[in-house]
Amino acid sequence: VLTFKEGIRDRAIIGIGLFSLVLMSVTLVVISFFMRELDKVSVDINLSAISLAGLMLTFFLSINLMAKDIDRKTIYCVMSKPFSRSQYIWGKYFGLLMIILTAFAVLTVCSSLTIYLAKVQYGNWFKTFSWIEYYKAIYASFLMLAVLNAMVVFFSSITSSSFITLIFSICIYIAGQSIEEVVVYLKSSAGQEANISETVSQIIDVVKYVLPNLSVFDLKVQASHAIHISMPYLADITFYGLIYISILMICAALIFN
Repeated sequence: VLTFKEGIRDRAIIGIGLFSLVLMSVTLVVISFFMRELDKVSVDINLSAISLAGLMLTFFLSINLMAKDIDRKTIYCVMSKPFSRSQYIWGKYFGLLMIILTAFAVLTVCSSLTIYLAKVQYGNWFKTFSWIEYYKAIYASFLMLAVLNAMVVFFSSITSSSFITLIFSICIYIAGQSIEEVVVYLKSSAGQEANISETVSQIIDVVKYVLPNLSVFDLKVQASHAIHISMPYLADITFYGLIYISILMICAALIFN
């Protein structure tokens, strides 16, 4: 709760929120320049705005909240209270998750209003649009940020430098988004003709299990094209995310102890 209150007071969250809201409101202006597929453009812009806001909160707010206690030496005061270091780590994580969840709730309401107005204005283009698939994509995006925030807490338990944590977190995000494409390419005929060395192939085989596959949480294309996202798939990515979060948080608690 203290982490949540501290994060909500941060001025960065206001700037990120306003930026996302402006981006959503611009949707009504932007889609008027398109001649077709206005529903897909509108959904894609809104989902991208929500994801971007979550990433900015993770990379700037979450990392600073984790590093602030150590940088300002307030952690000595905090750790004098009657709870363990593991509880401190888990408390920080759930506080960060509450901030992301609150931001997502506000942005989801605003984006829904934006799409509703676009639907009223350009009703002919929104005949195949599905609210259910849209909210499923938002849920998957939240899962991805839950994994990334666990990564932030993990790196913060290793180093006291917020800059190093930021660099590691961004690198993990980029690698996690592209690792599946790399593996698919290596298995394709073009990848086999590229003569990749055995050492590099073995390294990638190990890395693909260590890094989180964040691309499985990206459902913008399915939502924008109203493609049905099955409940078993959502259950799979939820289970995958929870397992990954649990491993990271247990490791972070052990290291911090």
